[in-house]
Amino acid sequence: MNSRERVLLAINHKEPDKVPLDLGGNQSGIHIKPYKRLLKYLDIEDKNIRYCDFVQQLAFPCEDLLKHFEIDIRWLRPPASLLPENYTPEIEGKFQGIWDQFGVFWGASAEKNVEDILFYDPVIHPLEHVKTVQEVRNYDWPDGTDKTPFKGLREYAKKLRETTPYAIATPPLGCIYEYTTFLFGFATVLRHLRKKPELIIAAMEELEKYWSAYASTFLNEIKFGNEYYTDIVSINGDLAMETGPIMNPKTIYAPMIKPIEHKLSKKIHTIANVKINYHCCGSIVEFIPHFAEIGYDIVNPIQLSAYDMEPCSLKKRFGDVITFWGGLCDTRETLPFKSPKQIRDEVRYNIACLKPGGGYIASNVHNITAEVPPENIVAMFEAAKSFRIYK
Repeated sequence: MNSRERVLLAINHKEPDKVPLDLGGNQSGIHIKPYKRLLKYLDIEDKNIRYCDFVQQLAFPCEDLLKHFEIDIRWLRPPASLLPENYTPEIEGKFQGIWDQFGVFWGASAEKNVEDILFYDPVIHPLEHVKTVQEVRNYDWPDGTDKTPFKGLREYAKKLRETTPYAIATPPLGCIYEYTTFLFGFATVLRHLRKKPELIIAAMEELEKYWSAYASTFLNEIKFGNEYYTDIVSINGDLAMETGPIMNPKTIYAPMIKPIEHKLSKKIHTIANVKINYHCCGSIVEFIPHFAEIGYDIVNPIQLSAYDMEPCSLKKRFGDVITFWGGLCDTRETLPFKSPKQIRDEVRYNIACLKPGGGYIASNVHNITAEVPPENIVAMFEAAKSFRIYK
């Protein structure tokens, strides 16, 4: 059984030979600092270290490392989106960082040494002061049909599908509610949801138009005959915090957010026979039934440290309606600060909870952060390889 077969069986809630393993996504990646330490620890050379996500400071893992950890997924990133290790942030007033296509500036203090910046936050919110729906509509929204960001994508997709055995996943091809928090500011969005929901709804509608066009453009770039050269499409949409939902699921999420996010999911499923991997941190138990109804096949990253996110309980309650992706080892406390033995014990328990009946892809809970020592990363993946086999 090859990696692609293994991943697709798992997503379809059937038991493959082994639990599939992932490393390298936007929410299952590795910060560039521990990445370089890990390469040295394992005596693996990466002659072309690049960022696959500059904002999160995530490295694009080299093939030798992925093979070493028996990773089953390859992330289909447009080559033009990969930034060199020595990329210099832009200066914007008191910040240094990078602009995105929506006019959000992701930055840190311009006075800070670049080497000391661990990630970049949204610091300039272009819709922060808008007061009317018409201002939202009139904003200079980007063009989702623009093929410029996808230079080299078609050739890379062809190489991955035709010369490797791996399952292929895309980086996020959509982000609707969560992106309003970048455009307006997090606190502003929460206020508007209660007092001026029409502003957030208008922004989400514009975002849905953009992301539907963007996803269509991306997928059409990798269409060969009647086949699209990817298996999984990722979408982002943080809706929860550690203690529970950010907003009321019944009075705000279900009537305001869910229908708009559902449009994007429906569009993607209409275009291509792919699985959708939806990212949502925090305590998501109240949202999982909604996710299944929307058409999300997978949820990531399974934040074990959040309220009511115990893995055996999650599997028992929701294992038949959605695939879990993540949940391998708590990235917040266990992975950075505990011993390799403690990591191995946690990995054993979590895999035992989540793997029965398929429906599980194992990876770190969100990204491996800057302080994690290489021996702990090795302990996590070596334990995963030990306990992933189905009897």
